[in-house]
Amino acid sequence: MAIVEMSKIRLIGLDYHKERILNTLHKSGSVELVETKEIPDTFCVAEDKDIADLREKYERAKFAVDFFTENIEKSKDKDYFPKEAENSLKNFFVSYDEFMSASGNEMELLYVIDKIYDYSNRLLENRMKKVRLSNLLSQLLPYSELSAKFSDFKDTKLTTTALGLIKKENLPAFDEYIADKELVFYNSLSETANDFVISVTSFNEISEEVMQKLSELGFNRCSFDFDVTPAEKIEEIKTELNSCEEYDEKIVKKTCGRAGNLRNLKILTDYYKFQIEKAEDSESFRHTGKTFILEGYLPKDKQIEVSNSIYDVTNAVFMEFSEPTEDDDPPTLLKNNKIIRQGEFVTDMYSTPNYREMDPNKVTFFFFMLFMGLIMADVGYGIIMIALGCMLARRIKVDNGTRRLWYVIAIGGVFAIIFGLLFNSFFGVELLPISILPSPVPSGDGMTNLMTILVGCLALGIVQIAVGYFCKALNCFKHGKILDGIFDGLVWVLFFIGFVCAAFNFIVGYLMPEVDQNTPVFNFFKTVQMPGLYLTIGSIVIAAITAGRHEKGFGKFSKGFGAVYGLISIMSDILSYARLFGLMLSGMIIAQQFNKMGISLITGGGAGYALGPVVILAGHTFNIAMGVLGAYIHDSRLQYIEFFSKFYTGEGRKFSPLGSKTDYIYLTK
Repeated sequence: MAIVEMSKIRLIGLDYHKERILNTLHKSGSVELVETKEIPDTFCVAEDKDIADLREKYERAKFAVDFFTENIEKSKDKDYFPKEAENSLKNFFVSYDEFMSASGNEMELLYVIDKIYDYSNRLLENRMKKVRLSNLLSQLLPYSELSAKFSDFKDTKLTTTALGLIKKENLPAFDEYIADKELVFYNSLSETANDFVISVTSFNEISEEVMQKLSELGFNRCSFDFDVTPAEKIEEIKTELNSCEEYDEKIVKKTCGRAGNLRNLKILTDYYKFQIEKAEDSESFRHTGKTFILEGYLPKDKQIEVSNSIYDVTNAVFMEFSEPTEDDDPPTLLKNNKIIRQGEFVTDMYSTPNYREMDPNKVTFFFFMLFMGLIMADVGYGIIMIALGCMLARRIKVDNGTRRLWYVIAIGGVFAIIFGLLFNSFFGVELLPISILPSPVPSGDGMTNLMTILVGCLALGIVQIAVGYFCKALNCFKHGKILDGIFDGLVWVLFFIGFVCAAFNFIVGYLMPEVDQNTPVFNFFKTVQMPGLYLTIGSIVIAAITAGRHEKGFGKFSKGFGAVYGLISIMSDILSYARLFGLMLSGMIIAQQFNKMGISLITGGGAGYALGPVVILAGHTFNIAMGVLGAYIHDSRLQYIEFFSKFYTGEGRKFSPLGSKTDYIYLTK
């Protein structure tokens, strides 16, 4: 059974022993705690004030880890890069004993965290200073060619002077304005790409009018009064900015000097997270004056192991194990072999299986790999998929989604090799004298081949959809819903069997009229054609009559009509499998075209000897990348929409034992 059977645990213990019991459950890695149901004469405790302190410690420690990681990454090309911390940048494995002793060096690490906050504050102040200086520099740059000091442009007793920028297209308007005014003078001192730097001097009696006109013309008055020239001030600011950059590097260097603490700091951070989880779970326990009551789920085969580990800690405890009831919501724990386990990634991308339904991973894995192999269908591509997938997967030490994805691609490569041999394709080249399956690439009788492969892909769709309805029947039987399994599942399986028997000769004859229909296969389907037609019609009639069996009144009729009308949706689902043919065909044609381009360059001589192999290599690299991406996306779509819609509920939640949610480490016993 791929979905592990779960048991429910209820434990009553002394508050005095609660910490030890929770640590024992954590070490077992086998118990997920849930909120304890209400029990007479018990209560829930208020939030412990220590949780707030733990959360603050956790957030500070997490900030320090992120700060360390960011600054160590910055120093990778520096001579002060802390090589001893390189292995701590990624998540790592830690023994349970080392994890539980993390508080032993807490005081030392709290001092490090304080220093990190100090470094962070210094960097923040320095960065704010850099922003301020950079803004000031950008405002000064238009005046860089000005030889006078800013302080030279000042008002006198009788005049007002303004230094600033005016758009080049607006200066003629200002010239026109002051043409008949004898109390206004201006000088164009320098220019930028879009502006003139001008100095305007006017007598006080008309200065207000002049400034108003300048404002209308978009004049940007300079507010600086430095007693230095713009060039001198700009140089001064650049020097300060360089000092800021040096200060940044100094802080990064100091941070790297303490990077040896990163490993222990990550362990302490996850230790805090575990303590918070225990405290939060404790709030959901029921309590009496001196005892606590917890509930949770664990795999049924772990009952004895968990019981013994708790009794090793204390005998002052009562435990009982029971089967989950219909009102319970057990988590889902899957147990598949190493190969099928990789395919769990595909199902989980859609939804985790519900605890009370069948695990779809075995059948989904088979169809997913079959379709991926059919889409790629090339021995050379399959070899590369296996090599690349295995190499990248083995670089990931933890069994996570990314690792499983690479193994999925590698296993898909095995199927690609199988179909590549059947279609006689090795990097788009036919190596064998004959191919077992007809090549879909048009040539000669290519149209016959195209129709043959297309019909084959649609037939695979019929098979998978029929299997989906069969799985629905199994799900219903599992829950004791025998009639639902028969009428909503098996009847539609019979429909597909009858449909294939009745329509095979017609479809093949219509799509491939040149095919000889006097073969044993066609003779067989001639024999079963009428029984197949009766089975098809009978299945539709039964489905229509029984579809509304749970409804009342008009609902019985509408449900029956809906079942018949649903045939349109089923046929649409079958046609969706034509994408398998399209993706496979496009991949083969692209491979052959790049081969032709490369060979034509090579046979042309000259630079073609070097350019031809490059074109072939680049073309196949592009084709593999796009092919795998397209295969994964469209293959997943067929599973999620056409297949899962027939039987799969999902919406389960993964089994999450106490203390399993860590940020930086992986616990080992």
